Amino acid sequence: MARILLVEDDHVLANTLIDWLEFQGHQTEHVGNGARALEKIAAPAYDVIVLDWNLPDVTGIEICKQYRAEGGSLPVLMLTGRHGSSEEAQCKEAGANKYLAKPFHLEELTRELGNLLAVDV
Repeated sequence: MARILLVEDDHVLANTLIDWLEFQGHQTEHVGNGARALEKIAAPAYDVIVLDWNLPDVTGIEICKQYRAEGGSLPVLMLTGRHGSSEEAQCKEAGANKYLAKPFHLEELTRELGNLLAVDV
């Protein structure tokens, strides 16, 4: 199905998401910090980026802004524990296509990825 770059520093959550996404038939590569994310998104090896807002070194917002400023066009689904319309607006302003607040149901993730990829996942 899709090749997904998962950027998430919470290893328990990351492992759950990897298991779920791979069960859905996706290829998932995981990195746990912003520096590695910036390295990985430079290569055109993915169909979508699932990006956590709160990372230990560079925020997901900054990663997304930089990615878009450099011409990156892959869909970006931002994950965050922050809730509210101002947070959603910040994600959009940074260039994220969609915002998903934690905690979320795995089915919500599947639906949002399907919407971003415009395929039945």
